[in-house]
Amino acid sequence: MMPAPLRADDLPALVAQQLIRTCQLAQVSRTQLAFYCAAVGVTDPIHYESTFARQAGFADNVVNGSLRVAWMAQALHELALPGGALVRLKCSHRAPMLAGATPCIEIRYLGHVASDRGLLVDLAVQTLVDGRVCDVGTGAVLIPNANT
Repeated sequence: MMPAPLRADDLPALVAQQLIRTCQLAQVSRTQLAFYCAAVGVTDPIHYESTFARQAGFADNVVNGSLRVAWMAQALHELALPGGALVRLKCSHRAPMLAGATPCIEIRYLGHVASDRGLLVDLAVQTLVDGRVCDVGTGAVLIPNANT
């Protein structure tokens, strides 16, 4: 079930850095990583061969950075539905994430401005595993005008 979208009526009550959404993801499996690598053409075996990942110094397969960005983008995009859109996302990886992790995405409100197409809402996003920050980013979603 998709969480409720962010509405224009919600914005006046929000303050900067306020946590507005937490998205708990499912545990990342080696099978999921292998399928993802095959689907997008990733050839680095650190993501899908456990023996290779251990030889490289990791306890398990490393979750692809592009997959982690996709999770963040999806979480932000869902705030703008229906009819809105993710219009910007910049992020960086701060720590490795391994197979078996259960990521949590937190989204914080930064502010908003009106535009001719609706409200542009600036957000901070981070991915955590067991309280450790793995990814950080900023993004913006467009919440369309009611008549758009």
